[in-house]
Amino acid sequence: MFSAARSGTTVTFVIIDGWVVTVASVGDSRCILESAEGTVYFLSADHRLDANEEEVERVTASGGEVGRINIAGGAGIGPLRCWPGGLCLSRSIGDTDVGEFIVPVPHVKQVKLSNAGGRLVIASDGVWDALHFQEALNYTRGLPAEAAANRIVKEAVTSKGLRDDTTCIVVDILPPEKLSPPLKRHGKGGIIALFRRRPSDEMSEDQMDRGCLEPDVVEEIYEEGSAMLAQRLNINYPAGNMFKLHDCAVCQLEMKPGEGISVHGTMPKHSRVDPWGGPFLCSSCQVKKEAMEGKLHSRSTDVYSEPITFFYTG
Repeated sequence: MFSAARSGTTVTFVIIDGWVVTVASVGDSRCILESAEGTVYFLSADHRLDANEEEVERVTASGGEVGRINIAGGAGIGPLRCWPGGLCLSRSIGDTDVGEFIVPVPHVKQVKLSNAGGRLVIASDGVWDALHFQEALNYTRGLPAEAAANRIVKEAVTSKGLRDDTTCIVVDILPPEKLSPPLKRHGKGGIIALFRRRPSDEMSEDQMDRGCLEPDVVEEIYEEGSAMLAQRLNINYPAGNMFKLHDCAVCQLEMKPGEGISVHGTMPKHSRVDPWGGPFLCSSCQVKKEAMEGKLHSRSTDVYSEPITFFYTG
């Protein structure tokens, strides 16, 4: 930590509550889940401009410029970057010198595992720059979580050298009676981009042998990736009454009538959205919301200069 730092960080934040896993991600650190059967799920979003066309469209629509480094009028080289600043990411925490186009609003995904469990691999960009996700998973075969994380970092550094933050956490979500993760057969399972149940709800013989009480199915509960907090807060929000007390939609502070600021208060008059129907924010959260959506000038803040990956179990 140092004063007036202008650098930034990525974040992959994981909460494990029983069989429910919630992942909030900003930047290009990633979280992948391998179910007990061997199916792979991506629980984070990649906010690299090279990999996310929707984010490129958002940045350019907001007035930002996206392009590669151009030397002496020649062809652009290197990855896509946001200008000013030249950041390769469309979302990060900090990076106050790249303007209001880079936002810290996370992509959030929540899933529920079966009681067969699964394994999470959470790693910063230094790992994914060096290893394909399937390579990383293969290196964890037959190893406990801590040893698996050490192996992934070792292989990443051996492959590419230590060129960027290379951090990895492996977390096993297992039934209480399971002392170690099951050994998975190579080549079994695949990637599921859209969460959906398999055609058959019946347990396989392999699952029955493992003593699973439920089919090995990962169910998607929630996903939201919008960079605009007003849009996200408005989802399923009940119609408010301006003559009653309201809770701040972010910090849950109880406010008196008239104290709350509607997230739609600045909408144009011809908009169909009712600016008096909520959600409402307290003044402090309104300031934070505007800053996160790029509506305030950037300020110098103390920001840690390396990508951060961490998790919390409840």
